[in-house]
Amino acid sequence: MDKYTKFAVSTAKKAATRLMKDFKKFDPSTRGTPKEIKTRYDEIIDKILIKEISREFPEHSLLTEESGWIPRNADYLWIIDPLDGTGNYMNGNPFFAISIALWIKGKPHCGVIEAPALDETFVAQKGQGAYMYRGNRKSKAKLSKTSDIKKAYLAFCEGGTKEKKRVLNYVTQFYDQAKDMRKLGSAALECAWVGIGRADAYITPCISLWDIAAGMIFVKEAGGRNLDFKLKPHTANSLIVDHESINLVAANKALKLKQIKY
Repeated sequence: MDKYTKFAVSTAKKAATRLMKDFKKFDPSTRGTPKEIKTRYDEIIDKILIKEISREFPEHSLLTEESGWIPRNADYLWIIDPLDGTGNYMNGNPFFAISIALWIKGKPHCGVIEAPALDETFVAQKGQGAYMYRGNRKSKAKLSKTSDIKKAYLAFCEGGTKEKKRVLNYVTQFYDQAKDMRKLGSAALECAWVGIGRADAYITPCISLWDIAAGMIFVKEAGGRNLDFKLKPHTANSLIVDHESINLVAANKALKLKQIKY
């Protein structure tokens, strides 16, 4: 790992310690729907990450879910989701993560997904591969080899879509084709699942860049594909332009896919 990746890992773990301090201390009945909920923990972790990055790299720009754009030197851009899976966190569900990515000169450089309740850290660096850490154990990310959609395990979510009928329309295009489907409630982890072979693909419409920036580089460095719904590879430029409405299919190399209408 280079200095940027090591920094992202240590910073994510520092923020995770704060998250775990209050995990499972909430009454689930008090939370809203996953699309409505915003907690003080999103803001607390956001401030921790911004403070740490600004102290170590004061010239670097940031894009975070909570604070939006913080423009500085455009050559360096940290893309952050301080708490991906807020609804899960508030419900005592371990599927939540801190997602940190760094782009250098407009290209993804590294990504870290810290899932503290699972004791798993997913790390990818451009040209260096993707790895999962569990405690002191390190394992190289390995994609599944499933090619037939009928045998595929898919992860999915509704992304930024709030219209349930539209979500159902997009889901039905592949639901009856796949062997099984799952929604984890954390886009970062759903990307990570693809990278380590727990899922064959992850499909989501209208997702925000901060949700998937670290996950996309993890999938790519594992050897997978990041496609739009027309099955064309995403470019860094298109991701920035559409940073709050990205249609994503993150998949292994072998899976035969069809274009998705949305």
